[in-house]
Amino acid sequence: MIKYISLYLRGINVNFEQLEYVVSIANEKSISKAAKKLHISPSGVSQAITHLERELEINIFNRSRGGITLTYEGELVLNRANEILTNLKELKEQLIDFKETRLKHMKIACAPTFTYMIHDVLKKYAGKNNEPTIELIEQGTDQIFINLTKEDYDLALVVSSKAELEKENNINFEFLSKGKVCIVVGKHSPLYELDYVTTKDLLHQKVVMYNFSNKNFLQLAKKFKNEIVLKSNRTMTLIEIIKEGRVFTFVHSTTLKDFPDVITGELKVIPIKESDFIYQEFWAISPISKENSITKTEFINCVKNHMNGFC
Repeated sequence: MIKYISLYLRGINVNFEQLEYVVSIANEKSISKAAKKLHISPSGVSQAITHLERELEINIFNRSRGGITLTYEGELVLNRANEILTNLKELKEQLIDFKETRLKHMKIACAPTFTYMIHDVLKKYAGKNNEPTIELIEQGTDQIFINLTKEDYDLALVVSSKAELEKENNINFEFLSKGKVCIVVGKHSPLYELDYVTTKDLLHQKVVMYNFSNKNFLQLAKKFKNEIVLKSNRTMTLIEIIKEGRVFTFVHSTTLKDFPDVITGELKVIPIKESDFIYQEFWAISPISKENSITKTEFINCVKNHMNGFC
């Protein structure tokens, strides 16, 4: 296709195909030999060169029974033709490299509920896929919807409902899993020994919240009349405060899956028995403008398998 792109220089119309003919004829010193090499009829090559000569208002070749030779002007045309075709070849190679690199690199945004889990997913994914590179950005779901196209994200992991996603324009979405709304407490919490908590258990308790906590968690804190004693975007700070104190925070059942402090018992994830948001859905979303690469599909499947306990 690129062969037929024209160059418009000072009113002169030249296409890459004509330049290729000039180079081939100069190398072969014969129109018929050049035509054979180019898999085109000699008359087609001859007509293209004649048209180019008329366009440039010069003779590129001296034609005689002894063969074809370049004129002085033809030498200039040949040098420039070689330069242009070399640049074109380099451009095509760069575009191919860029496309391959772009398909193997992913810019991914994730809501805070995915923060801990995503590290395990990345380890498993990297173990199976050596080539892709990933740029990971953590944001709240609302911010992700705002920035999805503006920040050129390839993929985002969010907490949402299908109804909310259907209101968004120009996005693709794929269901990942659903998670139960829970709290996480440390050993010093009076709630630590409970298997589940009720509205009564949570009323007027002190909580810490992540800066990008989803709106449902904020509504729960309001419903339970919780005192938010700290908001931070430093997740490990929140974890340490929960471990050492009597406060808790809201999480999903999948958020701290395989988290070391949960495994050792330093932290405990407890489901909420009574809640308007007992279950919430997790989705992978991407702009419609982004192509569905194999890299992206494999990553989504890895997230889905991890969340549903398949790997």
